[in-house]
Amino acid sequence: MERRDVIVIGAGLAGLSAAAHLATEGHRPLVLEHHAVPGGFAHEFTRRGFRFEVALHALDGAGPGGWLYGMLKPLGVLDRITLQRLEPLYRLRLPDFEVTAHADVNEYRQELVDLFPGEAEGITGFLDAVKRVGRDVGGFARDRATGWKPTPIEMMERFPDMSTAFTQSWADFLSAHVSDDQLKAALSALWGYFGLPPSRMSAGLFAAALASYHLNGGYYPVGGSMALSRALEDVIVEHGGSVLYRNTVTDLEVEAGRVRAVSTHRGERYEADVFISTASPLDTIGFAGSDHFDPEYVEKMTADAPALSNLVVYLGVEGDLAAEGWDHHEYFVDDGYDLEAGYQTVVDGDFGRAGMVITNYTESDPGCAPDGHSVLVLMTLAPWDHADVWGTGGDLTDYSNNPAYVAVKEAAGAALIRRADALIPGLTERIVVQEIATPLTNVRYGRQPYGSIYGREQTVENMFAHRRSPRTPIANLFLAGAWIAGGGMSTAMGSGRTAAALAGRALAG
Repeated sequence: MERRDVIVIGAGLAGLSAAAHLATEGHRPLVLEHHAVPGGFAHEFTRRGFRFEVALHALDGAGPGGWLYGMLKPLGVLDRITLQRLEPLYRLRLPDFEVTAHADVNEYRQELVDLFPGEAEGITGFLDAVKRVGRDVGGFARDRATGWKPTPIEMMERFPDMSTAFTQSWADFLSAHVSDDQLKAALSALWGYFGLPPSRMSAGLFAAALASYHLNGGYYPVGGSMALSRALEDVIVEHGGSVLYRNTVTDLEVEAGRVRAVSTHRGERYEADVFISTASPLDTIGFAGSDHFDPEYVEKMTADAPALSNLVVYLGVEGDLAAEGWDHHEYFVDDGYDLEAGYQTVVDGDFGRAGMVITNYTESDPGCAPDGHSVLVLMTLAPWDHADVWGTGGDLTDYSNNPAYVAVKEAAGAALIRRADALIPGLTERIVVQEIATPLTNVRYGRQPYGSIYGREQTVENMFAHRRSPRTPIANLFLAGAWIAGGGMSTAMGSGRTAAALAGRALAG
């Protein structure tokens, strides 16, 4: 193959976004992907007529005025997909009550005030603070796109709410506005989207996401996240780029402080002027060899703690659950109000009690199941080291056929099914298709260290000014993805855009 100006490692949303931005700007990127399909976590699989969404629950900021809308519209992606606006965003079941999180922020506020009338003033103040953080984040992103590089003092003066929130934990942010522990639990339903309890989670990250969902909408693409991945792939190819699948990068060839080429497990070698890696920083260092990096840089990347992974049960079931009354796209279940203790149940692998989410994808995307059937997905966070690395002792060789692994996986999945059956009576008897994914699955298909679904832990200390830079000590090698920007599909695409901008400037000399 002829030499390309840019090579992107990984066809997850970060890599696809980077390549799409570069392609539409006149470059001819080549994307090399380990898997057989694009998308990373944004893809699907089918079983007996059921199409299963691997990971996406809702895209934030995809409506007009949203930051994701502003990114995808110029690429032409929004002309290729249909987005279904979610109303409500989700429903939360707690021990003593349920909460409907309406997409409209005013309806959501009224729902909360009706449940907690004594906290009415605090609820209003909380939501106003969330909106201010969201507006600051949007303004900051627009200013940064112009090349503005503020000092810390300038940041605080121009974007005070964002700057303050990113120095706080979510627990502290909540406590500044409301005092009722049950209300705090209700306002923190999405903590599983970030993988940390309120005491460690970045308030800026959580508030920005809430603002994006409530001000610019939560959406699900018809055809699932694969429709989005394929749309980005089409943009790349139609503008002269290429995506090669089943090409696992094994080496980066470094000469005189610059990457010259990549090699794949097929023995192929591809040269380029600039390289973007969406693999984890440690894997990227491994491709090149640690001797090409500062020891301090390698040590810093090695110190990154991976975020939690997940356990997912994919079910194809008889009956139209939405028509029968289970018309929730997203239904969160928490058995208590102490989210710190809830986090510990996840770490302990106590899947009979850990917070979980039940998603009826047929509600938002009816074509994913045969007529008269439904696709239901059960998900909870999960640790890598559960039951001695899921019964394998850390040896992943042919792990899916390891009887110990199968037993641990089946027991964990059964715990979630029992809990869902208590909420949807008769569910177990109606299961037609069942698949279970564990943290090891994420390593196999997504090449994610420790099966992490969010990359690096999204703590206060790791966010905002302390995020990992997309630049590396090698001048023509840039990074993108969750380990750099944080978890979430919208964030991944934003990370790809940032890497593309850096790569474009490097190509321009």
